[in-house]
This record gives sequence, C-alpha cells and structure tokens, in this order.
Amino acid sequence: MTTIENTTRLVGIIDKISKHFASIENIDCDISISKTELLTLESIFEQKEFTMSKLAQKLGISYSAATVNIDHLVEKKLVIRGNKNGDRRVVTVFLSDKGKEIASTYREQKKVSYKKMLDVLTEKEQQSFVIILEKIANMMK
Repeated sequence: MTTIENTTRLVGIIDKISKHFASIENIDCDISISKTELLTLESIFEQKEFTMSKLAQKLGISYSAATVNIDHLVEKKLVIRGNKNGDRRVVTVFLSDKGKEIASTYREQKKVSYKKMLDVLTEKEQQSFVIILEKIANMMK
C-alpha cells in the first residue's frame, strides 16, 4: 500500500478509536464536567499540585484560559486554589477529595479501555504497538 492509501485508512481508524474514547469522557457522577475540565483534573491528579503557569503549559493553553477552567472547577468544588509559600503572586491548584475521586475514576476507565484494546494483540504485537505509539508521540512534541 502507498503512503496515501495508508493515510486514508489511518483517518478512518483514528476516527473510530476517537469516538470510542470520547465515550469514556462521560464520567458517572453528579456534576457536569467538560472534556477540558476532565483533562485538567487528570493533569493535576498526576502531579498532585500545579502552579497555574505550569498547568497552562501542560495543557497547551493560555494562562487566562487555564484560569477560567480552574474557576469552573473551583465553583464545582473539585479544585482548591492556594498560594505557594504565602506568595500571592504564585497561584497553586490541587484537587479536592471529590476531584481526586473523579480523576481516579476517569483514569481507571481509560486503563480498562486500553487493556481491552491490547487484549486483541499478541504480546509481541503489543510491544510493537506501544513502541510505534511512543515514536509518534515523541514526534508530536
């Protein structure tokens, strides 16, 4: 197959996979959470605590967009805003207990879904698949 044919196949494959993973974003909880808010919770969950500037950088968004996002999560009582070492210029954010619970649930749902995806592959295919994805992800930095 040519690169053009493979690219066309890849578009269809990625679209199908994307639709599946979009369904994971429907967390069963009593609070309405957007995709961006969910990704923000997950990022903070991984780090435990972030400064606003580092969080904006990690999410690839502006500081002001991160602030709006965090404002919504604070209103929903999922994130707590504070200051680093009493310095009001350095704003930090960390998850509330409810925020940790939602981020953890989201993470587990993703793991279950990834495991199902890998289960259709042999161990050797899994290793090759992960190596290829890492190579692609590194190229996208």
